[in-house]
Amino acid sequence: MPEGFASYSDVSVEELLSKIEAEMPNLPKQEARVAQYLLLNLESLSFETGATIAQNAGVSEITVGRLLRRFGCAGLKDFKLLLRQKYASARGALPPKTEDLPPQWRDQLAKEVGALQAVYDQLEAKDFELAVRLLTTAETVYVTGFQTVRGLAEDTARRLSLARSRVRYLSPHDGMLAEWIEDTPSGSCALLVIDVVPYAAECRRLIEIAKGRGHSCVMVTDEYCHWSAGSADATLTAPSSSGLFLESTIGLTACLGLLTHHVAESRPAKGSARLKEWKRMSQKLRLF
Repeated sequence: MPEGFASYSDVSVEELLSKIEAEMPNLPKQEARVAQYLLLNLESLSFETGATIAQNAGVSEITVGRLLRRFGCAGLKDFKLLLRQKYASARGALPPKTEDLPPQWRDQLAKEVGALQAVYDQLEAKDFELAVRLLTTAETVYVTGFQTVRGLAEDTARRLSLARSRVRYLSPHDGMLAEWIEDTPSGSCALLVIDVVPYAAECRRLIEIAKGRGHSCVMVTDEYCHWSAGSADATLTAPSSSGLFLESTIGLTACLGLLTHHVAESRPAKGSARLKEWKRMSQKLRLF
């Protein structure tokens, strides 16, 4: 599936480079010179402009853009985003360097990494599989979060809406559950709840109301929540205690990102189609 926010191209950098290399013998002479220059200078292209590439390749700047568009890339900015993704991923595969950190921050970093590990350890668990299935098959998904994680819930609703249709952010305070007035067939809706200690008073009641209406419930919470397993259909836990002033949300963010990814992967054709349509519409806004 193509990347969503990492690039604006419908091809990956590997696909793009492979196509350029394979077609180089068939390209017009001027474009072939640009192609050769790009392939030989991948690691330094982030410091170049269209003008410098054109000068070094001995062609016009228009030729640089023409070559990239020929292979499905919007332009040099788009090409650089693809390269950034490629090399950032490669760097991310290396073990983190912690020897220069003060002991306090080594310990804190270890706890953050441990939180991520705890989230990934749940990928094969029944609750994660059930959560993905519920968020995929429901006719409508409502996402809600309270207090300090409300913003995280709103962000998740927007991201999940790119993976599937009919995703809504639910604010019980603002709408007083007006979204649920309609008689909805039992089981056709899913509620995704994000909450952390000390937990919003309405969180548990909201789950009870949703369950009473026949809706399924998925909860993403921290390690202190002792009651969610008996209330929600599926509970995913992201450790939050890492020694910072406030509880960390790194684990929660990773967990929600993985849920969104797996929902998209469960219907790859639909997910890809939605992502391409979103790109087309957002490009028309000319925001980027």
